Amino acid sequence: MSGAGGRRLPWAVRSACAVGIAACWHGPALAHNPDTSYARIVIAADAVAVKLTYDVTSLIRMHGGLDADADGRLVPGELATAVPTIAGFLRDHVACEIDGKAVPLAEPGPVAWPPDAGPAIAAADYHAPTSLVSFTFRMPTQRPAADVWLRFACFDALGLQHTVLASCEHRGTTQELLFTAFEPDYLFETSWPAMPAVQKADDGAAVAATAAQRSPGAAGRRSSADGLLSRLWLFFRLGVEHILIGYDHVLFLLSLILVSDVRSLVKIVTAFTVAHSITLALATLGWVEIPSDVVETAIAATIVYTAIENLWIGDAAGRWKLTFLFGLVHGFGFAGVLRDLSLPTDGFVRALVVFNLGVEVGQLAIVAALAVPAAALARSRHARTIRGCLSVAIAVAGLGWLLDRACGFAIMPW
Repeated sequence: MSGAGGRRLPWAVRSACAVGIAACWHGPALAHNPDTSYARIVIAADAVAVKLTYDVTSLIRMHGGLDADADGRLVPGELATAVPTIAGFLRDHVACEIDGKAVPLAEPGPVAWPPDAGPAIAAADYHAPTSLVSFTFRMPTQRPAADVWLRFACFDALGLQHTVLASCEHRGTTQELLFTAFEPDYLFETSWPAMPAVQKADDGAAVAATAAQRSPGAAGRRSSADGLLSRLWLFFRLGVEHILIGYDHVLFLLSLILVSDVRSLVKIVTAFTVAHSITLALATLGWVEIPSDVVETAIAATIVYTAIENLWIGDAAGRWKLTFLFGLVHGFGFAGVLRDLSLPTDGFVRALVVFNLGVEVGQLAIVAALAVPAAALARSRHARTIRGCLSVAIAVAGLGWLLDRACGFAIMPW
């Protein structure tokens, strides 16, 4: 698969253009995050706290009248008015059992306006990390809970693709997992991974972690006993799914494959993986932080530039350099979404590494699927024309994302 003939701009100029476009257009941005909400369960000596976090898009699915004046902007007063309705939805759609006894979610604590959202959240930012809103439900207990069971029945309203990324904390131990439409429940056991059947809590109360205390249906429920590997598998799968449903990433890869031979593709995939891993590590450790609007706009700008460059590129051998830059930005995008959740460091690092592996496997699957038809196209006498048409289409889509993320136009339906 060789590229069409023509002159090629120096790599430094091409990179400067891509980064420059991003810098000039960094306005309000649609976050490049999956359709995900977040749950944080804290099992303390005298209470179980469940913190549920959603972006505005998900909140609107729970309460269609959230934007009361329908002006495409959410303000603090509208959120405050909608809190009772949203809390009611959550109580109806999130089941909780503590030590085998059904316990409805309590009234939520004060619901704070997202600190980085400004005075209002525009429609283009409804799915952004800066629009995350948290509801905390605290259920007092007479003694430390031996187990806590949660079931999410909200996927009909939020969508079958919706995922709840969760962590559970108990006495320095953290468990991470996912809730999906196909795996909606989980039994958190305080004896995980291995504690005595009866232990003393800090206040001296006995915690009887026996089968008699477990929920009647605990034996058939997904639980801590499933092991670490089964939970990490869920994060791996989420990474795969995220890249497969990321239409902008798929189009970016397609624009690269259109004018790349096998050797160039190997370099491109390697460069992306290395860059992605570097920024994931830097962001996870908190050493480097970049505003999400800059990251998202830069991703869109790279798509536009790469597609347009296809119209004149003569040799794809050096394109791995541009892909390396894209991988750096892409890694910040993934890490930024998860870091904003304030997940415990131990669980965060483990989940993020496995999630990253899933992303890489998903990327390889996309490359493998697109490389075969691209090879067939290279042998066609109409190859140059078809590549040009596809590249223009990709550039138009990328421009739509760029305008959405930079200016809040909400052009793109996905």
